Amino acid sequence: ETRPPFTIFSSYVDRDDKFGMAGVLSPGPEVPARFRGWWPFVEYAPEYAALKAGRAVGAKLAFIDAPLPATIPHHHVPRQESAQVVEDRHLAENAYFEALRKAQRRRSFDEFWNANFEVCARARDARAFMRSVLTFAACARRTGEDVRALEADGTLLREAHMRHHVDAFLKEHKADPSAKLVVVTGAFHSVALPFIKGQKAKAGADKNLETMLTGHSFQALAGLYHLNRLPAYGQAVWDALKAGSPEPFHAAAVQLLIEIMRHARSAREGVSTADAVGAYRVARNLAALRGNREATLEDLTDAVQMTYVKGDRTVRGGEVERATREVLVGARLGRVTGAAGRAPLLRDFYAACKLHKLDVTGTAKSVRCDLGKQEGHRLKSAFLHQCTFLAVPMFERVGDNDWDAPVPHFKGPDLATGRHLELLAETWGVKWGVGVDARLVELADRGATVAQAAASLLREGLVKARGDAAETTRLLLKLVQMMLLEAFDEALGAVEDAVHADAVFGNLVKAMHDLVALLSYRDLIAPASQPRVVAAVVALFNKACLQLPMIANTPPEGAREALDRLQTLVRLALTFEGPALDRELLADKLGEAAGDLDGAPAIRGAALGVLFALGRASERRVAAELDAYLLGGPERVRQAGPFLEGLFLVSKSVFLNSRRLQQAIGRVLGQLDWPTFKALLPDLRRAFTQFIPSEIDRISARVGEETGLAEPPPRDAPVPAAVARVAAAADEKVRGALGAWL
Repeated sequence: ETRPPFTIFSSYVDRDDKFGMAGVLSPGPEVPARFRGWWPFVEYAPEYAALKAGRAVGAKLAFIDAPLPATIPHHHVPRQESAQVVEDRHLAENAYFEALRKAQRRRSFDEFWNANFEVCARARDARAFMRSVLTFAACARRTGEDVRALEADGTLLREAHMRHHVDAFLKEHKADPSAKLVVVTGAFHSVALPFIKGQKAKAGADKNLETMLTGHSFQALAGLYHLNRLPAYGQAVWDALKAGSPEPFHAAAVQLLIEIMRHARSAREGVSTADAVGAYRVARNLAALRGNREATLEDLTDAVQMTYVKGDRTVRGGEVERATREVLVGARLGRVTGAAGRAPLLRDFYAACKLHKLDVTGTAKSVRCDLGKQEGHRLKSAFLHQCTFLAVPMFERVGDNDWDAPVPHFKGPDLATGRHLELLAETWGVKWGVGVDARLVELADRGATVAQAAASLLREGLVKARGDAAETTRLLLKLVQMMLLEAFDEALGAVEDAVHADAVFGNLVKAMHDLVALLSYRDLIAPASQPRVVAAVVALFNKACLQLPMIANTPPEGAREALDRLQTLVRLALTFEGPALDRELLADKLGEAAGDLDGAPAIRGAALGVLFALGRASERRVAAELDAYLLGGPERVRQAGPFLEGLFLVSKSVFLNSRRLQQAIGRVLGQLDWPTFKALLPDLRRAFTQFIPSEIDRISARVGEETGLAEPPPRDAPVPAAVARVAAAADEKVRGALGAWL
């Protein structure tokens, strides 16, 4: 029942901090470090061939690599949850290989290996081939890293463990002269095993360790390799070998070039059958030029770029490159017999998909959740949000969704981002992918259910976001969205801690805005927790007000964001339906920001606009502040535009209803020299974009009155003859200048 690709997967969650890596390989001391190891098998792998051959002859089969916990002390480099990566670094990083690479003019280790040990293997005597492989590995080992480096990364520990198993077998069968032992391992280890002392790696039974045999995918396999190994390419060569092809690499190249052509066509690239024929010829010619017995992977990919890409590769090559990678990686999904068991998380995921009637065949579906009508739809929504949070690859973009949507596969009321809260239903784009199982296996140590895994990841997120009021509040909203309400009080506690620790104005206002939005979903909050949320809103408001004078020092590039946050704070102060917020405190701190003569002009203008709207600043004061800019030196005059932009952004009425401000602007603009006016004009234009057309008409009419200009003619009146003559002359002049071009 088992079909490759599959993998042995080990995970170790160091809940007792046995290895002292909590806070080093995890977000904080209270979060356990997680370690993972994969040992993947594909149909063409030597290990898989050994398993099948051994089973056919009735051999005793054993996995002899060191278990994951024994290698953990060598995980010095922080990676994404300390994930193991399969690599050939020891063979590739040494003086011997580098000398051979230069002598053969190879561009990479893969190109060297494929040319010397892949495409030429079948044409050579088996013993001679083995000797050349082992000679290369031995020389690479002796000219590479020293023993201390091999000890530090765990290589020597693994090899001693392997040799321990070899010695144990030889001892067990010492009395049987017919007994034979075959060890299948990488060349780098093979040359060392006969000469080292065996020692079993120390790794006893541990409740924190979980090891399973599980299905894998070509996509997941490609992600494990540090170097450029492409599973579908190897499978194509293997299939050609099984079919008896005398030139399996050439045969695989033909098949793969046709597949890449089809994928490129589906992306609307103009690749023809003639191009595929030409690419095959180029691949063979490259192989001959480079001294390769058959076309290698590098010959194949170079031929694709030379024949399928029409024009500049940097401009036209993107779709062809994507098509090439899709084909060479492949989408094959393996399976493992049910007798081997299945990770609880996978069982829960597929049970939930069945319960919620979600398609897992790979067909794109549109799924609707009516949140206000059925409890089942709310549970389905929570499950889909959990899968999104866990990055399970089971979605595709909703067809009519915004391109800039934070979650392209989702459209609906998004509490976590504040988008489309006016909607009552959600629409999801669901399309199960071959990477689903691999992702769930990675998450298997986080809980037996999707909800538990999401809660585990969210708790780690809260630790990472410690002290950031905006991010902890966003995670609280995600928690509510995912209906992980048993962790609500814990997350709210993290928000309360962040309120005390955070002193960034923008973070405080963003967190306040999100908590106010959360209060509109009171049915999702336990009654006992609601007063805590309200208290957090009040605390955030007070602290944001205290930090408000500091935003006067905002640099120009951050002024717009600061203005948006200021607007939000003022709006919440005026509209919050809970206990009255301290508007006097807000006004006092706005006064401090407005009184900072060296502060950012946009912030000062906005502060004065709010004070005017609150009745705390007179029209005379606003006009005087504007005069201070307009009547100052050239640098001060240039700051008048940002001042007006901030003023208009929060209080357009202060200008619409004030002849004093309008007269001040008109008076000074008429006195400016041309270079200063030209420098100020872009900022003035941007400031006046805050007004809608009808308001612009009101301003224009008043300007006409102030300047004594006649009323403009009706829009549908005929063009005056004098204007028509000037326009006709201009047209004739332009036509003459462009005559040669036309």
